[in-house]
Amino acid sequence: MRKRLVVMAVVLVGIAIIGYGPPTATAAPEAPATTDRVCADVRLDARLPAPPDGMTTQQAITVDENCAVHAGAVRLVPAPSTRERNGDRRLRVWSQMYDCCGILMNALYATHTWSTADGRISRVDTSVDTDWNREPWGGGWYPAQSWQAGGCDRPCPTARLEQHAEFGYRGIFDVTGTWYHNTHHLGVVLTDDEAAACELGVTARHWFVGWTWIRGCG
Repeated sequence: MRKRLVVMAVVLVGIAIIGYGPPTATAAPEAPATTDRVCADVRLDARLPAPPDGMTTQQAITVDENCAVHAGAVRLVPAPSTRERNGDRRLRVWSQMYDCCGILMNALYATHTWSTADGRISRVDTSVDTDWNREPWGGGWYPAQSWQAGGCDRPCPTARLEQHAEFGYRGIFDVTGTWYHNTHHLGVVLTDDEAAACELGVTARHWFVGWTWIRGCG
């Protein structure tokens, strides 16, 4: 399933933001029979540098059976130019959670396009996508809530933009619908000609060993 929301961010909106601390994971208490290898209350965050034009920055994160977090190398991957023909800049940020079989469970994507004039941001457009996996018999992941905030009073020297999405699960691995809940959070600060960095965070109520978090910027 995919849901898209397109907005023009022009007015700064104040909103409470979830704070992401250092990577932590604790062993889970009584797990369902089908989830005997899980870690509870996993909260991870990262700042990925905005890559040069024609590249993306990507990183994979896993959690082992001892609930220790393992961060893969930050990779620069070739990609199409982020500069539009009219001179506008484009930046895409994404957060994806995959299961142990490589199936995408849920994800949050944001694409920002902005124009500049006289060294200041004159326009910002943001497109937001979410993905979630459904099971053939009607169960699976589903969107619980989402929001976004940020922008600038045009023109402005910088614009901070944030996106947030939460996903619940009820299906073959948990019929109660209370065990799994994933939250994705994206943030970026845009300037007149570049993005300083991409901020990404994920929280999992229970993290099954074998899941992989893929985060990217570019």
